[in-house]
Amino acid sequence: MKKSFLTIIVVFIISLTTCSTRYIQAEQSNELVVLLHGIKDKPYMMWKLEKGLKNADYAVINLHYPSAKAGMDSILNLIHGRLEAPLKRYRKINFVTHSLGGIVMRAYLDKYSRPNFSRLVMIAPPNRGAIMAERFEDFFLYQWLYGEAGQKLGKDSSDYWQQFPEPIIPFGIIAGGLGNKNGFNPLIPGDDDGTVGVEETRIQGYEDFIVLPGLHTSLLWQDNTLEQVLLFLKEGHFKKNSN
Repeated sequence: MKKSFLTIIVVFIISLTTCSTRYIQAEQSNELVVLLHGIKDKPYMMWKLEKGLKNADYAVINLHYPSAKAGMDSILNLIHGRLEAPLKRYRKINFVTHSLGGIVMRAYLDKYSRPNFSRLVMIAPPNRGAIMAERFEDFFLYQWLYGEAGQKLGKDSSDYWQQFPEPIIPFGIIAGGLGNKNGFNPLIPGDDDGTVGVEETRIQGYEDFIVLPGLHTSLLWQDNTLEQVLLFLKEGHFKKNSN
């Protein structure tokens, strides 16, 4: 009990001290990876990926943005302002996103383009809209928690998944699930990660697609996820055959 309580306290302290954007430069690296978290999250949720990428000699920007407090235009303006200078310093720029971050990156790549943009890995992105968002978007608590962005993650034709095209750079998708027909959540058809269905993550044009066992958020903390991210950034594919 004491150990569990101590763990909660440590995680809480970390969350308070790592809410802002983190920029880790690598002395001899000419390659940068930009991390983009999901809705209601903070950069500390991407700590496993940040550490692994740093150890692999990438420069890393673990970006914070007001995911539940701003509309897409404001989010894109903020991201562009924070990335404009760093992006000029590196020969190759890669991106790794989680959940809503994948949709934000689709919008960002549609609006801003550079010849040094290289590869993108999308982890559990609601690329075809999320039925869970559609089910709960009319509830006040959901609206209060997830703001304007949360209202645009459903299945309507005016929602984000329909507004932005597939990424213009080579990209791979990592979905979470149980590898069966039922998944974790009975409210989501087919396999799922508890929040987003495996089929909801797909979008045309991907270089590779893989389903890893895990829940929507726990995917970020798994060694297997980090391994797959590093491989895709280096070689443009995941460890197993494409689906």
